[in-house]
Amino acid sequence: MAQTTMKKRRRNGEFIRRSTGDKIADAILNVVMFLMLCFILYPLLNMFSISLSNEYAVLRADVTFYPIGFNPQAYDLIFKNQDLWRSFGNSIFIAGVGCVLSLVGLCIAAYPLAYGNFYGKRAYSLFILFTMWFNGGIIPQFLTIRELGLYNTHWALILNMLLSAYNIVIVRSYFQSIPTSIVESARIDGANDFLILFKLIIPLSKPVLATVAMWIIVGHWNDYLNPLMFLSDRENYTLQMILKELVLNAESSIHNISMTGSKQTSGAVALGQQTRNAVLVVAMVPMLIVFPFVQRYFISGVMLGSVKG
Repeated sequence: MAQTTMKKRRRNGEFIRRSTGDKIADAILNVVMFLMLCFILYPLLNMFSISLSNEYAVLRADVTFYPIGFNPQAYDLIFKNQDLWRSFGNSIFIAGVGCVLSLVGLCIAAYPLAYGNFYGKRAYSLFILFTMWFNGGIIPQFLTIRELGLYNTHWALILNMLLSAYNIVIVRSYFQSIPTSIVESARIDGANDFLILFKLIIPLSKPVLATVAMWIIVGHWNDYLNPLMFLSDRENYTLQMILKELVLNAESSIHNISMTGSKQTSGAVALGQQTRNAVLVVAMVPMLIVFPFVQRYFISGVMLGSVKG
């Protein structure tokens, strides 16, 4: 009886021994994944190490993946800037408000594509997809923002990136993976489309919404071209614009110093490299803090959103 049970368990795959080929394949995969991890982490560690290393180690290019010496002068330069914290708040406002409004707009735009049955649905879909292939260009975009009275306001950045055809397609695909019987049952019970969308579909779509939210926040946070075009007042500058100014100011010191080889000259030359890498760290850290909270939604949202096209 025990032997029969053991054979059944082996047939069910519970106690099957792994072959030598499987072990070799796993070892090769582990080595490949470890090498990929090193290739990904080394630039990040090198960037962080240069930003904190001694200026002489930076000039000798001795810094690899750990700091040599300790010199936080680049971070002192960044955090003592009076405009930094204001621009940080501006970026948080633009990314937060833009994310919320974008998610609401994406859901409203994707719901008819997934569950609507109306005349002109195909034209509505093609109209959205058309924006993926063609756009008006930078100059018409600038003129439109100015004519709407949005120039030099944060709303120019928020509304300009409010909807993306690609994100609409992703959300639509996830909506279609939800059984239509749930929507039909809600309609039989007397629920209208807005009630179905906000009370039923959106709560069931947390993975894809969290994924798209991460894309939107990162897009607003790293955006530099749109603030450069639409903002002229320093009080409205985003974090990326202030950080870019810090990098330019630090690098300009290299070209304004004499070729004497003095200690001050060496420090000024190294400061440009240290500031450049410190700016990258400062810009990247907030996104690294946010990502772990949406990581589990990020993976499932991308996979489940591609079930149907």
